[in-house]
Amino acid sequence: MAKYFSSLSSSTTNPFGRLPRRRKPRKEGRWAEVAPPRLMARLRLWLAERKWERIGLAVGTVLVLSALLSLHLLPDKVALRPGEISGTDVRAPRTVRYLDEDATGMLRAAAAARVEPVYTSVHAASEADETITEAYLRLRRDQLAGLRDGARASLDLRREVGVSLAPAALTPLLNAASGTYHLDQAERLTHQFVHDALDREIRDDHPGDQAEARAAVTQRITSSLLPRTYVPAVTALAQSVIQPNRVLDQRRTAGAVATAQRLVAPVYGQIFAGDTVVRRGQIVTPSAILRLRALGLQNPRLDPGTIASVAGLVAFMTGLVCFWLARTNPEVYQSTRTLLLLSLLVAIGILGLRLGSAMLGVRLSPSQFGYVGMVWVGATGMLIAALIKPRVAMMITAVLAAQLGILVGDDLRFPLLTLLSTWVAIFAVSDIRSRSDVLRAGGLLCASNTVLTLLIGQFLGDTRADMGQTIVWAFFSGALSVALFSVSAALFERLFGITTHLGLLELSDPNRPLLQKFSQLAPGTYTHSIMVGNLAVAAAEAIGADSLLCRVGALYHDLGKMQRAQFFVENQAGGDNAHERLNPSLSALVVTAHVKDGLEIAEREKLPPIIRAFICEHHGTSLIKYFYHQQCAGDDSDAAPGLEDQFRYGGPKPQSRETAILMLADSTEAASRSLEKPTLGRIEDLVRKIVTAQLADGQLDDCDLTQRDLRGIQSAFTRLLSGMLHSRIEYPEMLKDTAAKKPTENIHADPDPVPNGLLTLSGPADTHGVSDNSLAA
Repeated sequence: MAKYFSSLSSSTTNPFGRLPRRRKPRKEGRWAEVAPPRLMARLRLWLAERKWERIGLAVGTVLVLSALLSLHLLPDKVALRPGEISGTDVRAPRTVRYLDEDATGMLRAAAAARVEPVYTSVHAASEADETITEAYLRLRRDQLAGLRDGARASLDLRREVGVSLAPAALTPLLNAASGTYHLDQAERLTHQFVHDALDREIRDDHPGDQAEARAAVTQRITSSLLPRTYVPAVTALAQSVIQPNRVLDQRRTAGAVATAQRLVAPVYGQIFAGDTVVRRGQIVTPSAILRLRALGLQNPRLDPGTIASVAGLVAFMTGLVCFWLARTNPEVYQSTRTLLLLSLLVAIGILGLRLGSAMLGVRLSPSQFGYVGMVWVGATGMLIAALIKPRVAMMITAVLAAQLGILVGDDLRFPLLTLLSTWVAIFAVSDIRSRSDVLRAGGLLCASNTVLTLLIGQFLGDTRADMGQTIVWAFFSGALSVALFSVSAALFERLFGITTHLGLLELSDPNRPLLQKFSQLAPGTYTHSIMVGNLAVAAAEAIGADSLLCRVGALYHDLGKMQRAQFFVENQAGGDNAHERLNPSLSALVVTAHVKDGLEIAEREKLPPIIRAFICEHHGTSLIKYFYHQQCAGDDSDAAPGLEDQFRYGGPKPQSRETAILMLADSTEAASRSLEKPTLGRIEDLVRKIVTAQLADGQLDDCDLTQRDLRGIQSAFTRLLSGMLHSRIEYPEMLKDTAAKKPTENIHADPDPVPNGLLTLSGPADTHGVSDNSLAA
């Protein structure tokens, strides 16, 4: 989708491109009437680039997930509805303890009814004082101005003060013979009576409170010493300013009700095996339907509107995930196989969520159902992290946690708990490098589930008894998630050809028959592979590459040498050198054939593709310079065109950091055997020359190693080789043997056993004639 957007961004003002306007656009068919031709062409191009199988996968995913979330997966065993008459006795097939929703609902309703509403005080008295003062001030102004029109005064009060008084009632106040005396008296009494009325509680949701306050004010004004002609206007003014001084706080009241309902212990009923749930001829009641559902004999029904809303929600989430993958993980989005695996894992997780209680044969409470959902969401997140990518797993987990919250409907408890718990699980399994790491992941997940349950339960006000039960469920949900992940990971690895760290651990087992055979047929090569693995692991850890993958790749990279082990010097044990009877070109052909032989063995033994990459890439296209120079008689300036290609490996060059590390480790380990009296300086010089030679030959062009990585690899090789090749003291017996040797026995000794510096320019030392004295002689 991101590629589509970028292809459409041909205008800086419109991200989808500005289409040229035409007075008479050409119409081609029905769709051309509503869309310009260029837009239709781009739409067809977009559909062609996205491949129909991937579009079909997206649609199928939406349909499957919608069905799993909304439709009932098991048919009703007893087809009865409320109000029907049962034609037979229905007996309980097993003993079940179930949540009595009706009784629990009644208790919670009673608890909610006992909760006192929470009110917020408002400043009604001060607002009333301001209104009364302004009203009488306006009346005095009208009186002093000689205004005797009640209608005009009533209009002014309504417009400027917001008080509506009858014009007939205002006329006596304006025509008062005593001037402002009676107005002052009326204002004082109005303030006093209104204040007394507002001192009592007047609730906005109880109309009777306001009516009582107004009636009391009216009575007091009527019995006062005010002139009778003033009473109607003063009464109307006082009644208009009396407003509620207590406003219902909906949020706090709802919180108090929810707390009271949460403190009500659920009521559980129990049905024993053999009990009659519905008798023949009896009218089926809702409580009977509840017992049938508890026994698993019926499923709740969903209306079409709910199904449609679930489908729409699933479609939105699926589109959101696809868009996110296209923007942040294009390698996952472009792989139909990986998308199929992702869709399958999500579907299986939701299927397990829906069938969890049915498979257990019990009806779970919403809380217990939430913890069963945590098991499946956690296992799904760990599988996605191990098989695809941890980042993708975190995104999918967020979506699944939201869906679990919809199914459970328990505030934010389980979405939050599931999200945080599964992120911990993803972190725990994202870097498994030993079998003990699986146990460590299980312990970490169980501990985090327990802590999170305690914190969230304390925040939501759970009782100690409730928290005790939820802690047990949370602990075992973590353990079940890890167990389910361990069992399922191997299955999906086989089905989709994916190798996780768990699979690599199995491949690294030295007791595997293939490795046992390897060590017997080519013991020197097997030992060499182990030492190469040690170098590769040190280098991978130094630059942040996958060290476990490097170790396993090193174990299998020379697998093909089992076919002709005697042609490789590490397996000759000082015996006859078979290459002395062959010409250089044939020797090179025999040496390079071990790559092809290794791939054939890997295919026969069904080794994963990621291991086969080490077999075919650990030499790249490097030149077997020892035999090449033999063929050229030491002078390659007059070599025939194309001769060099005959002495190169078939490749490909290393495509990943791990295979490139193995290439360098293989060359370095083989070359290090020829060092006499190895010192730190000699080792550093040897490693530097090998890395420089491979870099100059272009063998590292296709991998993403940086110069900083190469410096880290050289440092790791030097450090490890310095420990492996440290000098040893000479014992007395060795000194006697050395002194007794004839001078002619060491006549060909060479402090630098590599002829003409060919070692530092050679490829990986599978020629072994280049890097070993016995073959170089």
